[in-house]
Amino acid sequence: MRFASIGSRAGSRPPRSTDGLPVDAAAGFTLLETLTALTILAIALVGLFEAQARGLRAAGAADEYAEARLIAQGLLADAVGDWSSPLVARNGSDGKFAWSIDVAEEAAPWAALSAKTPWRLNHVRVTVAWDKDRRITLDTLKLGRAHE
Repeated sequence: MRFASIGSRAGSRPPRSTDGLPVDAAAGFTLLETLTALTILAIALVGLFEAQARGLRAAGAADEYAEARLIAQGLLADAVGDWSSPLVARNGSDGKFAWSIDVAEEAAPWAALSAKTPWRLNHVRVTVAWDKDRRITLDTLKLGRAHE
């Protein structure tokens, strides 16, 4: 700045910060820049929270499938693991899981057995269902006497 009367520079110094460096009057953010940055941050956080919620729902569904599979495997092992008891169809529930065991003679031509004693090949199906349309089904075959 010049004085109009003599044309020399003003005798004032530029303002300084507490650490002794000059302060630039244009430094810092305007209100519009700050609001824009906060809006972008808010949009990004909403996306991250939605992704986390989707991940939690997927983990819950995977947990339900794992629990249903454990129930089905246990029921199937109990049904076919004992030679002394006959195979019978039955159903029940375990908490929110409804289960059923179905036993039928295997009808495929390769399953026909010819033996002196009356043996047959049984098809055992265990189904565990929960919610409306979620279910898991395990199948196996078990050799048994024809009267079972």
